[in-house]
Amino acid sequence: MGGILTLVLLAFCIILHEYGHYLAARFKGIGVSEFFVGFGPKLYSFKRNNTEYGVKAILLGGYVKIPGMDQDEEVPGYREDELFHTAKWQNKLLISSSGIVINLLLAFCILLIVLFTVGISYPGLEIDSLGESVSQREDAPSVEAGLKPGDILTSFNGVSLTDWDQLVELIEKNPSNNVEIKYMRNNKIYTTTVHLDERLVDNSKNGYLGVSPKIINDKVSIYKAVTNSLMIVFNMIELSIKGIITLFTPSNLYTLAGGLFGNFVPPEIRPLSPVGLAQAGQAIGNTGFVNVLSLLAFVNVFLAVFNSIPIIPLDGGRVVLALFEGLTGKKVSDKKLIPLATLVILIFIFLGVTALYLDITQPIKL
Repeated sequence: MGGILTLVLLAFCIILHEYGHYLAARFKGIGVSEFFVGFGPKLYSFKRNNTEYGVKAILLGGYVKIPGMDQDEEVPGYREDELFHTAKWQNKLLISSSGIVINLLLAFCILLIVLFTVGISYPGLEIDSLGESVSQREDAPSVEAGLKPGDILTSFNGVSLTDWDQLVELIEKNPSNNVEIKYMRNNKIYTTTVHLDERLVDNSKNGYLGVSPKIINDKVSIYKAVTNSLMIVFNMIELSIKGIITLFTPSNLYTLAGGLFGNFVPPEIRPLSPVGLAQAGQAIGNTGFVNVLSLLAFVNVFLAVFNSIPIIPLDGGRVVLALFEGLTGKKVSDKKLIPLATLVILIFIFLGVTALYLDITQPIKL
C-alpha cells in the first residue's frame, strides 16, 4: 500500500508542478493549449477557453503545453500577445520558474506539517533492527557480534558515543577492521568484538556494521517547525545537487551502462524509476506514514533542483534564456539549441531505461 500511495502522491506533486506553470501563464495572459493529467493515449478531454483539458492512460504525472515556446513555431488560433515568445522576459522567467517554486513550497509545507504535528525526528543510539550482509558472509557483522534490537550502543573502539552520526562516522572509517563495541542490555554493559564489512560509497571504501537506529521524536513550537523546515529544505537541496553531479559523471554513466549487461550497480549512484520509488515507498511506508511524507518532501526538492539544471528542455534552461534576454535584449531561438536538447533527452532516456531495468533486476533494499 505504501508503494502505491507514494506513486499517487508523486503524480499529484508533478501535476501541481505543471499547475504552477499553468497559473503563471494564465496570470500573465499567455495561452495554454493543453493541460493533461497523465501520459500516453488520451482517455478523455474537453476544451474550454482555448485550452484542452484531459486525462491520459498513464497516470504518473501530467504536462502543460504553452503555445509559442519557440518564435519559429506556427500556432494558429492564438493572438500574437498570447504566445510565449512574445511575452516580456520577466513573464517568461515567472512562467519558467513557477513549477520549481511550487515543488520547493510543497516540500516546505510537507516538512512543516510533519515537524509541527509529529515533532523533530532523529536517530538515537538504540538499535531498532539489524541489516543484511553486503559481502559473502552469511550474516551482517552486527548479527555476528550478537547485537539485538533494543540494545543501546555506548562505545565504539573506546570512544564514548553521543549520537548516531558519530557512530556512523566511526563505522565508515573502519572498513574490514576488527572493532570493539560496548552496548547496554537490560541495564547491563556488554562488550563484543567484530570484523566490519566494507562497501563502496562514492568510489570510496566505507565500513559496514549493519544496524538501524530507533527514531526519537521531540515536539516543537511553530517557530521551530518553520526554521527547521527551512534548514531541512536547504540540506535537501545540497544533497540533491551532489546527487545530480554524481549521477551525470562519466564514470557513473559507465557504471550504469554496465548494469544493463548484468553488472552490479551500487544503490548510492542509481537513479530511481517509478518502480523503484514504489519499492522505496513500500519499505519506508512499513515504518510509518510520516516517513513516506519525508520521502515525498525530498522527491519534491530533487524535482525542483533537477528541473533547475540550466539546459533546454528543462525549466532551468528556460530561466537562463529569459535572464539572457533580460540582460542583452536578444532572444535565442530553440532551433539553435536542438542539438544540445537532443543530447540531453537521449541521456534522460538512457537514465530512465536503466533505472527501470535496475529496479526490476536489482531491487534496492532499504
